[in-house]
Amino acid sequence: MLAGGTRLLTLCGPGGAGKTRLALAVAQELVEQFMDGVWWVELASISDPDLVPQAVAGALGVREVPDLSLTEALVEHLKSRETLLILDNCEQLVEACADLADTLLRSCPTLLILATSREPLRIAGETNFMVPSLSLPDPERLLPAGELALYEAVGLFVERAQAVDSGFELTDRNASAVAKLCQKLDGIPLAIELAAARTRVLTVEQISEKLEDPLGLLITGSRTAAARHKTLRATLEWSYGLLNEQERALFRRLSVFVGGWDLEASEAVGAGEPVEAGLVLDLLSQLVDKSLVVAEADAGVPCATGCWSRSASSRAKSSRRARRRRRF
Repeated sequence: MLAGGTRLLTLCGPGGAGKTRLALAVAQELVEQFMDGVWWVELASISDPDLVPQAVAGALGVREVPDLSLTEALVEHLKSRETLLILDNCEQLVEACADLADTLLRSCPTLLILATSREPLRIAGETNFMVPSLSLPDPERLLPAGELALYEAVGLFVERAQAVDSGFELTDRNASAVAKLCQKLDGIPLAIELAAARTRVLTVEQISEKLEDPLGLLITGSRTAAARHKTLRATLEWSYGLLNEQERALFRRLSVFVGGWDLEASEAVGAGEPVEAGLVLDLLSQLVDKSLVVAEADAGVPCATGCWSRSASSRAKSSRRARRRRRF
């Protein structure tokens, strides 16, 4: 079982958080444990919900059968097989993915599904795992290069910087600048990779200074990367494009806050056409589900309070989140 006996594990998080990277690592780790294999289904290029079963069938090599729907053919193929099915990038097709996953899991007792999505599928038996940012050093501690390299964010930056500039090295001389840069980027893998690509022409200090305009700086993704991962702006636009009209309106209005805010503040700025005052909390919760807003509990504050902040990947500036209370 993937985690605690679950048969459906959904890796959730904002764009660029490393959901696909983590799913690939899981697939490599578990491939020997499934007699009938681990199968990868890429859904990012699909916009028609009706094509989800077709994408899964194509990955599995399942053909249509007379008198059976494609979903029924998938059930017949999988119901006696020990298989891990990975559905990558479900967010733009979340309802279709949820329906298909529910049908397959109910009918195929030895099937397990690992999904990546910016929001949960919300079906019975699902376990959600919020993909965390990469580990970061304490900004208040000055560490030597050898110790700093042990942190995931720093390690990724160095690896990607060396890929574009073979002469790049993490030294005691630039260690502090690299640590501060990774802090500014909140340990987000995509942002770190895009920043590291700039080391071909800029020093680490120069990259850090230019992060005042991250959407203009972080634009040098791989030629073979998905379009939404080639620039930070494209990643934000992809997430924003999946919102409905009311969610977009509230999300735009929340951009007035720098850091965190409380519920009362969000209701004060969020209400107004097309957002009714009584819907702000529900819409805010939907933005949390879609990994665009983070709800956090304040240290030393009872569970009934916490704070809201925009998701790290959705902020124009990577300042550290301020913690302000909100009451339920």
